[in-house]
Amino acid sequence: MQTTRIRSMFAYRFSLLLLTLVFLGAATTLPAQTKPTQSGFVNAVYKDAAGEHRYVVFVPKNYSPEKKYPVILFLHGAGERGNDGLKQAQVGLGSIVKKQAETFPFLVVFPQAENMKESLLGGWLANTDDSKRALKILDTVMKDYSVDAGQQILTGWSMGGYGAWSLAAADPLRWSAVAPVAGGGKTEWAAKLKEVPLWAFHGAKDRAILPVESQKMVDAVKQAGGTPRYTEVPDVGHDVWKVAYSEPLFDWMQHPGRAMDSSAQLLVKPDQKQPAEFDPESPFVPALIIDNAVSVRLGNRFLQSLADAVPSMVPKDMLEGRINDIYDYTVAQGRGFDVQFTGISYRGELARAAVQAYAADTLNIQLGIKNVDLYINTTYVSGNRHSAVAGPISVSVGHQKPVWLSFDVKPYIKNNQLKLQLVRTRFSIPQDNWYVSGPAGVSTRGIGMTSEKVSSGLIDGIYGSKGRIEEEVKAIVPGLVDELEKQLNFDEASQVVNAIWPLPVYHPRMKLGASEVVTDKQGISISFDLSVAALEPGKHNGKVKRLSSVGRSVNDIPKVIDLQVGVAPSMLKPLTEMLVEADVARIPVQDIPGHSFAPLADSKTLQQVFPDLKQYGDNVKIWSELVLTKPIQVEDASKPKKSDGNPFRFVVPQAAISMAIKKSASDKDWIPYAEYSLSVSQDVEPQIVDRSFSKRALRLNWEGGSRIGGTARFAPDYKRQDAKINQKKFQELVQAAWDGWTKQGPASVAEIPDIELGFGLYRVNQVNWSTPQLLATFTVPELKLTNNTKLEMEYELKSPYSDWGGPYKLKPGESHAFDAATPLTYRRSVNNRLQVFTLAAGSHYEFDPQNGDQSGSLFEAADN
Repeated sequence: MQTTRIRSMFAYRFSLLLLTLVFLGAATTLPAQTKPTQSGFVNAVYKDAAGEHRYVVFVPKNYSPEKKYPVILFLHGAGERGNDGLKQAQVGLGSIVKKQAETFPFLVVFPQAENMKESLLGGWLANTDDSKRALKILDTVMKDYSVDAGQQILTGWSMGGYGAWSLAAADPLRWSAVAPVAGGGKTEWAAKLKEVPLWAFHGAKDRAILPVESQKMVDAVKQAGGTPRYTEVPDVGHDVWKVAYSEPLFDWMQHPGRAMDSSAQLLVKPDQKQPAEFDPESPFVPALIIDNAVSVRLGNRFLQSLADAVPSMVPKDMLEGRINDIYDYTVAQGRGFDVQFTGISYRGELARAAVQAYAADTLNIQLGIKNVDLYINTTYVSGNRHSAVAGPISVSVGHQKPVWLSFDVKPYIKNNQLKLQLVRTRFSIPQDNWYVSGPAGVSTRGIGMTSEKVSSGLIDGIYGSKGRIEEEVKAIVPGLVDELEKQLNFDEASQVVNAIWPLPVYHPRMKLGASEVVTDKQGISISFDLSVAALEPGKHNGKVKRLSSVGRSVNDIPKVIDLQVGVAPSMLKPLTEMLVEADVARIPVQDIPGHSFAPLADSKTLQQVFPDLKQYGDNVKIWSELVLTKPIQVEDASKPKKSDGNPFRFVVPQAAISMAIKKSASDKDWIPYAEYSLSVSQDVEPQIVDRSFSKRALRLNWEGGSRIGGTARFAPDYKRQDAKINQKKFQELVQAAWDGWTKQGPASVAEIPDIELGFGLYRVNQVNWSTPQLLATFTVPELKLTNNTKLEMEYELKSPYSDWGGPYKLKPGESHAFDAATPLTYRRSVNNRLQVFTLAAGSHYEFDPQNGDQSGSLFEAADN
């Protein structure tokens, strides 16, 4: 068996997206209150002139005053109003935090709206008593705990969603990220919100607050010049918080955009190109293991196609070997004789194979063997004063039709390898499908011991020992199972992971290892873990980080009947995180395939952004690098209204284009010049397209406009003559580079080769996103015949294991199509002569006239 590589499942792709700077307002100073010391959910009381007000604070596990924590202000829905100080942390975000209390990294503040007479949607609007008090409670928490003032995050659900829009508009500089869930607001707030990092969520089936309430706010902010994100979750109602409050949103809350630090050194490293590949000679030292990174489903239809190809794939000597001497004892004419068969060898042909999963943990393998010759070189017969020696004896099995050897195996995993445990074996020789040839010669010793009697006795004895022969055939099965195990090599499946690698920068060294296998009535499901080697094996500390639940568990793999390979693109986050930490996720823009980023290193183009460059004329040299500073993320995306597919979203939370210059060609040293910090996200819908009749490719349909933006600055030590920076022009250049990369470059279309099964093929016909995997499904390809003549063509076809089909009659200008994983044999009578050809699976053939002769000859069509 073999698994194919799926090259370029994603071609190289890199993303860039903008979120504007957020300047944070100063918190109001309030009298200090008693500070709780425990972690988890802490009940607290805020006191003012109106009395006591209960609230809840979630404190991360192992909280330390030495560390700065991001803080979330959560505004609850109308149903949690009151003054018990508890309900607000029981529905919505509080419920999610409780499930993640061991690892949740934020401080979370849960105030409670006490005014029961306020309208259901107005309880948290700015300038209400409850919203003012909520902000004062947040200020108190920031004073009592170690909070990163640059990471104040606002979110709310339902009534709280309206409050999130309202409070963000009232003080847009305070919030580093705002996430309204199932909310709405007034579109006149949009101008104040255009600089705020926003991500709104709504359930498509929400009947309490219609999705249009969020949509109109998002559209208004976009029209005002903002870049809000919006996710409408299909088939979900008002309780969309159960979907919204998840890892993608929490990651975004921490890194919605890269704030500028004008005093920070630039990231550029002129003349220090990073290696594009790992050193294959270096030892593989695991540093990271990602569970369930890849899945493979071998459905029964694929298994049978694979079995059909087995006779052409197995070694010719697989059914050749020797058998140990056989000893027997028999009685003839009242005398006892010892019989020894020596020099036993066998040779056979594998006519056909069948493989089927038919029960839990059980895989049945059948081998149709024919023309099996058992050769016994010498037979010794010895008794009291009587003995004989017989020459070669032949036993032929399956000379009329194949005899089936059937055995059941249980697939299991050992040392990250797929193994087969033999469960049972079945083999029975039909009486009419075998025969024994008598010995070539017999020599005897003893009175009455004739060669005829010995020869007849041996032949009768062998016929009577059919069960013994069957057992000897069964005895070769363990060796066959061992040989099959060697063929279960999924090393090439690592190419599946390589195919989704999106960066034209250092490529980590990776290996796949089988972790779980489940067999059911429709096929076999296998889950693979991904091991990632340390970037510098000699400096690795020996600790191996393990991540779980990235992809699907083996029991959740779709039970398709063909071949399906699933890859969890979310593995890109830990993979790129390794590269970011090692500072190798960088590439000069001139080296990015497709050249769409090249203008970002062109002096004349960049003079439009930095007028300061004009002082150096045309001799200035520019080194410009694209540097990834936060790991890539992949998440669900909202489904476009006109789309039948399931898009997903690429997010690069933080990256930079960092530049250095040489004022003239004679200068030796590069001078750090400027840097553009940016972030990117864009929705992608995968689609399989026909590049030609036989070639398939993955097209990534980049949905809508990419969400790109950033801010440029000069290097802190650079002495500039002109301090102007055309931020809008730089953003346009980055936008154009990204659009060129995704729409026309290598990030757009990538070939997916067929899987070769001996002489047969399996071809990809579908790729779709089904959280958390990108699934590629391979099926039997189409064989096509087209008639380009003016006459009707009549022909017959047969597969290696079927009778002739047809005759098929193909009219002029028409085509016939057949699904066949294996080659088909074609025949047609032309001018009383028989044409016979072998037609390759998945190919296109044409009947073309030759020299004006419309009787036509069959040719393989050009694969255009």
